[in-house]
Amino acid sequence: MEGDESGLFNIEVDSSDESSTDEVPRDFQSEESFQAVRREWKAKIETGEIHKTLKYPLNTPSKPDMQQVLYAIEELYFLRRFEEAIEVAAKVLDGEKLGDEFRSVVEGYKARCVKRLEDIPPK
Repeated sequence: MEGDESGLFNIEVDSSDESSTDEVPRDFQSEESFQAVRREWKAKIETGEIHKTLKYPLNTPSKPDMQQVLYAIEELYFLRRFEEAIEVAAKVLDGEKLGDEFRSVVEGYKARCVKRLEDIPPK
């Protein structure tokens, strides 16, 4: 190797550049604030209705939108509401600019639901 003045070994570390890591005390919230939050807090209970909150058409969805869609389809699948899951997947797949990976995941869920419907014996 030539001199140490170039390349990887030419790195300077200065402790003044580091940000301070002040720890936040565990009891930073006042008792009144805690009690207010405690009074208003309610557990979030999902009852198979996430799909009703989705907005269609889903064009150029954000990551939270995509996650919400997958949660909705997974919830319907878990509750064995395969027809509804297929409908949701079809509506989502009608959207534009979904992204190849997201589209393939939704298509996979739709295919699983169709397969499960075929496997259910007639009554």
